[in-house]
Formats: sequence, C-alpha cells, structure tokens
Amino acid sequence: MDQQSNMGGFNPMPNMPAGANNDFQAAPAGNVPQANSFGGAAPMNPVVPVNPVPAPNQPVNPPMAPTATAPSAGLKPEKKNTLVETLVLVGVCIIAAAAIVFAVIFFMQYNELKTNYESEKNLAVAAAEKTQHDKDEAAYEERAKEPFYSFTGPSDYGSISFEYPKTWSVYIEKDGTSNNDYVAYFQPKQVDPVNNKASRYALRFQILNRQITTVQTSYETKIKNGKLTSRAFSSDDNALSGTWYEGEIADGIRGIVILLKVNDKTLVMQTDAEAYRSDFETLVKKLRRNS
Repeated sequence: MDQQSNMGGFNPMPNMPAGANNDFQAAPAGNVPQANSFGGAAPMNPVVPVNPVPAPNQPVNPPMAPTATAPSAGLKPEKKNTLVETLVLVGVCIIAAAAIVFAVIFFMQYNELKTNYESEKNLAVAAAEKTQHDKDEAAYEERAKEPFYSFTGPSDYGSISFEYPKTWSVYIEKDGTSNNDYVAYFQPKQVDPVNNKASRYALRFQILNRQITTVQTSYETKIKNGKLTSRAFSSDDNALSGTWYEGEIADGIRGIVILLKVNDKTLVMQTDAEAYRSDFETLVKKLRRNS
C-alpha cells in the first residue's frame, strides 16, 4: 500500500503486509500531532517498542547455548612462577643455608671453647692442688724435724755442739782418735756412700788437724778466680767466728762453707746443695763451743 500524506499531518504508521503483526502500536488518541506555527506537524510523543508476540503456529527458536569466549589472540597465559618469585625463593634458600652453616660453625666453636675452658680449668685446679700439696708437704716436713736432735763433737776438739732435724741421719767416718781428723756426714733419711764423689750431703762436719790459714788457701784461690764470694761469720753467742764462703766450693759442687778456728785446729761446716740452705743457716747460728 502507498502511504498517503495528509495536509498538516502524517499517517503515524506505515502500511504493513497482510497477515503480519505490527511491531509498533499506534499512539493513543490523545497524542495526535498538532500543527505548529510554521505549518508543520509538531513532534508527537516517542513510540515505545513492544516485544513482538509470535504469530500463531509460528515456530519459536530455542534459546542459544552459551559459547566459550576464545582468548584474545595477543594475550598469553600467565606463568605460575615468575622470575621475581624464583629469585626470592633462591634468596630464601641461600639465607636458610647460610643460617644452618653459621649455626654449625657456632656450635663447633662453642664446643671448642668449652673444651679449652674445661682443660684450662682442670689445669688451674691441678696447679692449685699441687701448690697446696707442696705447701702442706713442706709444712709436714718442717713439723717432722721437731724435736731437733743435739750433736756434740769430741771434747778434745772443743766439744762443738749444734741441733739438727730428727729426720736426718748421721754417719761418722772418722772419730778423731790418735789426733786425726774428725769427719761426720748428715743427710735426710739415710746417708749416701761417702766414697762416692756424686753424693751430696745436707751437712759435712769436719774438725781438721790443720791451721786455719792453711785450709783457707784453696778457697782464697777460688775467690781470685771468681768462683767464690766470702764474708765474715759468727755464731749467735759470738763464741765462734770465721769466714763464710759461697759458690763453687768444689768441682761440681755449689754450696756454702764456713771455716772456724778451734784452738790449733780448723772447724769446717759445709752444705752441698741449695735445697739445704735454710736448715744449714739455722743450724750454724746455734753453734756452741762447750770447752
């Protein structure tokens, strides 16, 4: 059908083919377009589309199944482990390994320090115990010397007397009979053989049947050679006086010798070792002449 125009208006709907439903409904009667001042038709209210209603016996298309959306051609799937994550994981592993190594080293050093400390502690304890033991032993030996024994030489030779520790033994080699020399040896516990040149004694007591000037000759020679030093000596009561020699008193023997004049004879008091010095000094200070 041909559209027909109306003067001052228009047909709101085109002619539709026969048998077909109209997609649009006519506007209500109250909305007929009015002419404007220019002679044209004023716009009418907009037409609201209405959902089409299927015609009778017309097949209804089933709803379409959803289709998967293909990924965009320019995008790639995201990787599960990125480079940063890998570096972080490696760094964590390195730190953990370093911590384990440090812990092992620290433990080993701790054990070493502990072992050294325990060793030093044990050595210190052992040294302290030894020092205390030596002190106790020395104190015991000093107490064991008491009471001191008294020794007196022959009356013909001035009856020289002194006290010596009871832990010492005495051996008289010559008794001075027939105007010969008097010789006695003193040694802790037991006296070593007197004919052995290697023997060392705490005290050699000798009264020689010789003038003191004659006996002094050999010692004065050692003083000139620098092997001996000398000084004056006297007993506590000043009854006996003489010369104190100290140094190399004989071949291979370093000790102390005191020469004292007794009438026309010479008294010799000698110690062969520094270990007996204290006892020797105590002994000679208490020398007595009883006749």
